[in-house]
Amino acid sequence: MTREIQRTMAICGAAFVLLLFPSIIMIGLLPPMSPLRTADQVAQFWSTNTGLKRVGLVIMLAAAGLQAPFGALMAVRIRQMEGSRYSALAYTQLVGTGLAVVAILMPTFAFAAASYRPERDPEITQALNDLGWLPFVMNWPAATIQCLVIGFAIFGAKTMIWPRWLGYFNVWCAFIFAAGGLVVLFKDGVFAWNGLLAFWLVAVFFGVWFLVMSWQLWVTAPSDDETHTAEGVLTS
Repeated sequence: MTREIQRTMAICGAAFVLLLFPSIIMIGLLPPMSPLRTADQVAQFWSTNTGLKRVGLVIMLAAAGLQAPFGALMAVRIRQMEGSRYSALAYTQLVGTGLAVVAILMPTFAFAAASYRPERDPEITQALNDLGWLPFVMNWPAATIQCLVIGFAIFGAKTMIWPRWLGYFNVWCAFIFAAGGLVVLFKDGVFAWNGLLAFWLVAVFFGVWFLVMSWQLWVTAPSDDETHTAEGVLTS
């Protein structure tokens, strides 16, 4: 794998953030609506500017796929740090990446269904809206698994590729992301899906995490000769 390909995969993480958040704004989900909205209010939201909302959902769907090459490259780095051909942490990272893609896909589909037939019963639209928001904010294992794997890989690395502070950063992010898992217990307050801790704090660190990891993947992309040497060691 050439250095250019690796850097392209690294950029995918930043591109994901630069597509995801504007698409959320385009849909009208930022700032997030209150879980206390009535069925009629939710139906009114999804029946207004439906064309723009649907375009935003298409962009959001496209952004989700950018996590795949980004996560795959992180798995390669983890494998290199472990210095093992068969790296359980790298495989776990790949599983976490798959969950992360689904964590965006499923809410997008639910929101798309909510906007697809604005004339339907408002309570059905409200249910679809809930089905979008709850997994969108609540699906913390996808990100937490990746963060913990990266942290463990750095702390136990045989070959240090990423700086040690990045390990601590990932462990802290893992616990911050877990705050979203409490949204099903609250409809108001800091742990609601529009709350300070469950949404805003997680959203900020989520975006920053992708940008930081993209930068680290970019700067640690080896030259083509170094890549061939590392691949030879791991396959021997």
